[in-house]
Order: sequence, then structure tokens, then C-alpha cells
Amino acid sequence: MNKKIEFIERREYERFNIKNGAIAMIKLLLGKPEQMKDTSPGENILANKLKYCQIINISKGGLAFRYIDKNGDLNEPIKLDVLFSKDGICLTYLKNVPCRTRWVSHAPSKTSPSQVKIHQRGVQFGEMTSNQTAKLDHFLEKYTIGICYPKIKHWESLDLF
Repeated sequence: MNKKIEFIERREYERFNIKNGAIAMIKLLLGKPEQMKDTSPGENILANKLKYCQIINISKGGLAFRYIDKNGDLNEPIKLDVLFSKDGICLTYLKNVPCRTRWVSHAPSKTSPSQVKIHQRGVQFGEMTSNQTAKLDHFLEKYTIGICYPKIKHWESLDLF
């Protein structure tokens, strides 16, 4: 039996695999921005909590990363930093990248599911400054290995069984 499915690739940019040493730092904002106006100057209701995440792949439009989620605390809003370090030296640091979550999934874990929950998340970059765009271009040029998902510009048919 031959079935054909037509699909179109929705990604605007090619995704690239990453060299070892690439990390995403997620800053969790523990309060809501609108609460900030009711606080005194000494208070910081938006105290940041950092999570270090393994980047799975990256493109000019966003990235996917893997992280441990103990308490389900990785919700919006978040701020994203992308860095590449080698031998303890940070070679590229892209700070405060605007982004929004596009998808979240549970990644299979070799440990007991009750102890550690590993998730994967895809984020789409928002509007960046020219400096951030230049650093992202440099990051893609220097610290990626090769295309993992090419951009497909046309409809394709797949033969299934």
C-alpha cells in the first residue's frame, strides 16, 4: 500500500548542530513585571534564577535546548543568554536575547522519572539589536557543526509503506 503525505517545512532558517561547549542560560523571572511598580527601590521582586541548558540545535530564528525541570518552574517570562566556552574561557557571549517558547516536550530519561524530569524546549528569537544579530551570526559561523534540519522551500511528498 502506497500513501503519500504532503507537507511544507515551516522553519524560516536552517538549523545547525552545535559544537561541545555551547550553553544556553535561562534567567527565570520570579515575579510579574507589573508587580515591579508596587515595590520599593530596595526590593527586587523580579529576582533572577539561572538554569544552565544544553543547546540541541540553533538557527538564525531560534534554538532548541534540553534542561532539567525539578519543580515545573521554567515558565514564561524568561530571558536567554547563549554562550560558547572552551577550556573555561568564554569565547562568545550573546546576552539578553528576546525569545518566546514555541514548544515543550518531555525528553526520555535514563534515570527514574520520579527523580529527574528532562524537558526539551524550542524558542523563537524576537527582535534583536544589530550587536546581538552580529554575535549570533558569529556564533553560527564559528560554533556549529553542520546542518541538522535544512530549510525546505517547496512542497514534498513522502512515500509511506
